[in-house]
Order: sequence, then structure tokens, then C-alpha cells
Amino acid sequence: MKIMMTICAAAIAMCGTLSAQSATSVDQVKVHFSTPVEVGGSTIAAGDCSIQVLRGSSDSVVLALRPESGRSVSILVNRVSEPAGDTNTNGSPQVILSRHGNDYRFERILMPDHSGFEVLNPVE
Repeated sequence: MKIMMTICAAAIAMCGTLSAQSATSVDQVKVHFSTPVEVGGSTIAAGDCSIQVLRGSSDSVVLALRPESGRSVSILVNRVSEPAGDTNTNGSPQVILSRHGNDYRFERILMPDHSGFEVLNPVE
């Protein structure tokens, strides 16, 4: 009886894990920064960087920026939608940075379908 209970518990745990993973979709974009970029109060070194869009089962969306070297940074973002005529992405994602003095800050990322994500409460 104990063995059967353990097998059932393991099966339920696996099903729960699989359904949790299916409730989260992940998109990934690879970019190259030619200069260091500030993201959520941290600095990403110049070079190749992977940006993952982590959508959970709630309304929250997180971007995880993983540079080739250095620490990863995760930031909370808002969904945005650009009208089709406002921005030409040429069929590829577009990262938008802002300049503050000599520093560049990550502001948003636009996808080819004109959906995108904007940093929530950017650091001033």
C-alpha cells in the first residue's frame, strides 16, 4: 500500500510540474551590445547577450538578460503594442535603449509582430 501511495504521489507531482511548465511560455532573443548597458540598476557588459521572455500563469512578465560573461539580470516588464506603421522592425526583434549622459539603458524590446515589453519603473 505504501509503495502504491508513493507511486501515485510521484505521478501527481510529475503532472503538476508538466502543467506548470506548459502554463509558462518562453521566447528567446540573442542580441549584441557594442557598449555596456544598464538594466534594472545593474550593468550588462558589452558583447553577446540572450534575452528570455518569461511569461507565467499570472499577468506578470519577466525578461531575463543573460550576458556571455557576468551576472544575469531579471527585470519586471509591461506588455506594449506598437501600431504597425510606427516602427519598422524588418522582421526581427528590436531592442530600444535610451541614453543618459554616457550611459545606455535598456528601455524596451519590440518583436516583429509589433508586440513588445517595456521596463517597469526604470531606474533614474
